[in-house]
Amino acid sequence: MRRIMLFISSYIPLYVLLIIKNILERCADEGKFTATLTQLKTAHYFDEVNDYAIVALLFLSIISFLYLKNITKKSGDVHYYNVISIEDQTGNMYFNYISIYLLSCMGLTLNSTVDVFVLIFLMLIVGYIYISNHMTYMNPVFQFLGFKIYEGSIESESTGKVLHSIIIVNKSIFLKPESSYMGSGKEDFIFITGKAEDTEN
Repeated sequence: MRRIMLFISSYIPLYVLLIIKNILERCADEGKFTATLTQLKTAHYFDEVNDYAIVALLFLSIISFLYLKNITKKSGDVHYYNVISIEDQTGNMYFNYISIYLLSCMGLTLNSTVDVFVLIFLMLIVGYIYISNHMTYMNPVFQFLGFKIYEGSIESESTGKVLHSIIIVNKSIFLKPESSYMGSGKEDFIFITGKAEDTEN
């Protein structure tokens, strides 16, 4: 369930883009804004697929965003990790996201039942790849919430095991090799919450 929610939340920028695109299309005629406040008030709503699609996308955006905010909070299950080597992957991750997620759906519209079906079909395909290949870190909303994405090797102080993993870190934390940090494992990635020295008095 956690991976599914992370996948749904990764589409929030696309949801917002489609909603804004649909609203602008309603207010424009041949590229010119023609809708008045009176026309918008007297318009018939929920008689086409786009109204239901907008509500569904708004619901998914709000629920998945709140879920993402919740899992990035500090938890009581804290472990300590020694960073062996790291590489900043933030730019690569989001470039891949734009090419895979956004560009494939840019031509779609919520006004068409066929396009809505195509959108759902694309989400199911990408979702299967996303979840089965543990790509839950490919989520631009992490960036909006103030986090960076790293890939590297870290050693768990409690088990002595060396892990090669995706590491998600708050932008305020400067991650560097041969340093110790506290964090928690999220199955698909390690979420660093601070330096180990910060807990010492």
